[in-house]
Amino acid sequence: MKRSVRWLWLVLMYGMLFTACDNNSSAWDEGLPVVMTNPTSPTVIYETEITTVTEPVILPDIESTSRTASTEFMPSLATTTTTLTSQTEETEPTISVLPDIPNVPIRQFTTTQATYPVPTTASTADPGSGQSTAPGSTSTSQNGGIWASTTTASAAQTQSTSENAVTSGTGTLSDETPYTKPSLLSSVSRPYGYKNLGEKGLYIYDSIISSVSRKSAYVDLSDRDDITTQDYCDVYELVYNDENSIFYLDTKMQYSIVTTTQRLKSATIFYKYNSSETERMQNEIDAEVNNILSKVSSDMSQYDIVKLFYDYLAENVVYDEDAPHHSDIYGVFVDKRAICGGYSKAFSYLCDQVGIETLTITGDADGTPHMWNMIKLGGEWYHIDITYAVTDSKLGSYVRYDYFCITDEVIDRSRNVYAQTYSYPEAKSERFNYFVVNGLVADSYDKAYEMLYDQIIKASANKELIAQIQCSSKAVYDDVVYNLFSPSRKQALDLMEDALTNSVNKFKSDNISYGQDDTTYVVKLFLEYTN
Repeated sequence: MKRSVRWLWLVLMYGMLFTACDNNSSAWDEGLPVVMTNPTSPTVIYETEITTVTEPVILPDIESTSRTASTEFMPSLATTTTTLTSQTEETEPTISVLPDIPNVPIRQFTTTQATYPVPTTASTADPGSGQSTAPGSTSTSQNGGIWASTTTASAAQTQSTSENAVTSGTGTLSDETPYTKPSLLSSVSRPYGYKNLGEKGLYIYDSIISSVSRKSAYVDLSDRDDITTQDYCDVYELVYNDENSIFYLDTKMQYSIVTTTQRLKSATIFYKYNSSETERMQNEIDAEVNNILSKVSSDMSQYDIVKLFYDYLAENVVYDEDAPHHSDIYGVFVDKRAICGGYSKAFSYLCDQVGIETLTITGDADGTPHMWNMIKLGGEWYHIDITYAVTDSKLGSYVRYDYFCITDEVIDRSRNVYAQTYSYPEAKSERFNYFVVNGLVADSYDKAYEMLYDQIIKASANKELIAQIQCSSKAVYDDVVYNLFSPSRKQALDLMEDALTNSVNKFKSDNISYGQDDTTYVVKLFLEYTN
């Protein structure tokens, strides 16, 4: 009897359950767990929508470099060097090439995968302290946290998220286009790459900048459901390379994706320094930048200002791949030691302050990874390379202008530009090339001889190290190099003898050192003074 009652009770309960499910099947389905443990276990585990992906992405770095000593010949460099000496007798005059570009900037791509915690919920994670706060707030801790709420370093330069065109530094440039004092001139608020992004790229970029301006480690991307890992990585690299004021941004990045769609919903930003360190470093940067800007006068044209920045960085910053901050603006303005990445970012940072538009270029220089700049003068774009302006020859240091405002045609002879998510502007004009501006372009061997003679006389008056000209074409360049320096001609000896007679300060004319660059067609004579 007990068995019959128990069986009847089970049948009734099953019928009631079946009826409830049939009448409200959607509610029942929604209540089912996506993932369950063993059915006999009382614990039910629900899968969350957002899955944290511990998959750190390492941004290709430009920090690790190497270079060849200045006493060695470097055929892989933009300067082509060939030893041309005559040694038939010990007393016979000699002509020797002097390599004048000792710095070989190299970028090595980091492949080591780091592991850092990624927030499993929408929180602001402090990669250094392991603490978190709600999105949009500022992380703090007993020692001040990674970002104190009072920290304002560089925030003013990174808060704008709207597309802003350059409000100055455009139009026809001439000596009648004077410099406007920084207080009256709008700075360049967003780099060139930003203004060439599509809608999705702008959303990612603005989200990153918004987080950085609050010094938050959390980037909320939840307003869109179409962001891939590649989308985020491309934009983050653009921010890292082009937002020069954000020197405290690390190359590491992480993100969280939706399991079912594999699309990003959030990301984590890593910073190099805490709030107090960043504020101190920014104050030091500001002091040096203000010092440089104080050298700008109201009667200077934009060309004059760009040359001032170019000369200052080349003369005051040492190329050093071992420097601790060699690839950011702190290393340039404070430590005075940097590599190509540091030079490029510092140059753009200075130009930003006075409203002159620039961008950074990453590519290969004779097969060696490198970074340099493009700059807009008089409404036209040019390539300009501060790293290749830094020299340290055996006869002394000087500023090298071979890569001062050059065209795509010239840059393409020795470099490959890495692909970006946008197209770089064309650089076709020679108007503000250093040698064009100074009337130092020779269209024949006779003209080159005449120009070099005049330059030697001029250089000797102030004991300057070099006399230099540029050839108008490869044919003229080959003719000049052959006649001046080949063992069968060696007319550079006659040139130096002729100029010596009328030079104020005397120099050696029987042992001549020279430099030649078959990329830019520049020829130099080095003067070694005897008085």
